[in-house]
Amino acid sequence: MNKRMHARQTIKAAARCGSEGGFTLVEMLIATLVVVVGLVAVAQLVPTSMMMNANNRSDGAALVIAQKQMEALRSVPLTTNSFKDPQGVTCPPTTTCFVGDPNQPGQLVGSPIQLFNNSPVIDYAQATVPGYNNTYTDPNDPSGAVNDVRWAVVTVVNGTVTGRRIIVGAFRRGMKTRTFPVWLDTMVSK
Repeated sequence: MNKRMHARQTIKAAARCGSEGGFTLVEMLIATLVVVVGLVAVAQLVPTSMMMNANNRSDGAALVIAQKQMEALRSVPLTTNSFKDPQGVTCPPTTTCFVGDPNQPGQLVGSPIQLFNNSPVIDYAQATVPGYNNTYTDPNDPSGAVNDVRWAVVTVVNGTVTGRRIIVGAFRRGMKTRTFPVWLDTMVSK
């Protein structure tokens, strides 16, 4: 009898194990719905992430261009108030660009400015001023975006030119989303 009981218990145990199955159809539908909702949420983040990446790349490019322009303006000797750039990187190729006017000491000359958080910045809502702007297209940029570079200068005169305050702005035109210009402000003196 012991053997019989043991055989019955083994058969019952085997039957129980065989009756335990996988998921029900309702459980599978709920799991699929959860996965689909998650995938849709992630899929909506991809375009936003790509747009933010493009804007960050644009801001980085504008900053490099503004820095390049600032260095070109800073390198002009204080005894000179104009320069040319045959390559057209910091000044249009056939144009004379200016770095202030010693006849207007203490006056802002060049591109119009506005105050932003109590700091002077280039006002891109105003028209360009000849000799104080440049457009630059990076030859390495596959999008061919045009960068609008403008500057304004305050000349410090104490008998002779002793310094310049230079404000440079770079703005990448043609972006699909709203972007802001990059501004730099520095003082050069003897």
